[in-house]
Amino acid sequence: MPKSTEDPGHGICNVRADFSVVEYARLATIRREPGSRQNQAKMQKAQETDLAVEAVPKRTTIRDVARTAGVGIGTISRVLNSSSQVSRETRARVLEAIRRLGFRPNAQARRILRRRSEIVCFLLSNRDFLHPFHARILQGVESYASGLKQHVLFAVLHYSPRTAPEKIDLPSVLQEHGLIDGVILAGTIYPNLLQRIESVHMPFVAFSNNVVGMDGAQQFDQVGFDDFAGTLQATRYLISQGHSRIDFAGDITLPWIQRRFEGYRRAMRENRLKPVLVTVRNAESFVDFGQKSGQRILALESRPTAVVAGNDETAYGLWLSLRRQGIKVPDEISLIGFDDREEAVLMDPPLSTVRVHKEAIGQTCMKMLLERLHHPQMAFSQRILPTEFVVRGTVRQL
Repeated sequence: MPKSTEDPGHGICNVRADFSVVEYARLATIRREPGSRQNQAKMQKAQETDLAVEAVPKRTTIRDVARTAGVGIGTISRVLNSSSQVSRETRARVLEAIRRLGFRPNAQARRILRRRSEIVCFLLSNRDFLHPFHARILQGVESYASGLKQHVLFAVLHYSPRTAPEKIDLPSVLQEHGLIDGVILAGTIYPNLLQRIESVHMPFVAFSNNVVGMDGAQQFDQVGFDDFAGTLQATRYLISQGHSRIDFAGDITLPWIQRRFEGYRRAMRENRLKPVLVTVRNAESFVDFGQKSGQRILALESRPTAVVAGNDETAYGLWLSLRRQGIKVPDEISLIGFDDREEAVLMDPPLSTVRVHKEAIGQTCMKMLLERLHHPQMAFSQRILPTEFVVRGTVRQL
């Protein structure tokens, strides 16, 4: 009902809550001077305007739908989100009320009804935020999310594997309830971080290749790629090209490098060849590891004809070391990397390597997280994506 107030000149006038002060002043001026035809015309026009304003329908709210259907707001929410916890009769009554009232929830209302922010966090742990491998995974996450009107926050966390889980200082967005819907974990992931994430009851999916220190079945959603199959295929290719003295250079204290070594070793043993591991201590980086491995290989009396490196950075370090000593790749030693970083094609010659489809990993992580949010009770799952061996210029046929 309109609220009434006294007009100083002509008694009662209707005051609408959505009228501006300017409208009131205009009506009051017209009503104080009713004599002239001009003012009568103005008065008629103002009344028409008043009627037009009053005819504007009020926006239907979820409360209107609940009142019409005779149910609570929570029931409306469950119907809109296709919950199975609503009877067929109640659902039909709610849908009829929605149809009759022309109710259309906006995006913000839908987020509230779902109790979701439609924001996820990509948490990179113990890696530099510009790390190119994980940057490509993030690109995959964002490309999948944007297609579904989801938003991605990026955060970096550094912590020690020896830190008690409750002492890990998570980014504030993970600790404030309701700010984000879930987390995609990447980087080097230790068990204490997984325990910390679980303690705040946050749904998450982990990039599993870099999970360190966990044995047996891992009770969480995870996406990864097949390290073992990648080097198995690459080593078999070298053998098919006539190579039999093939070394592996990599830090097998890292679980993903260990899996790659196992793939190399399987290929060697199935062809009755002797696997040789080249490793060094106190390397400052993967590139440094590769350079020091190259020095060790060059010091051998019987050099290999080919080397499988634990990753592209190690392969690059090997290439630098061999080049400094005048050893030509692949004329004297063939070389294979792993990851297919952007820099692989910039080497001279371009590096043959095992390609990891990083964007696909990110897309799969995002898809799996959304599945978890829609079906919280479903069993945990693990998805392993295939790798691809890319032949370029660092392998020669013997």
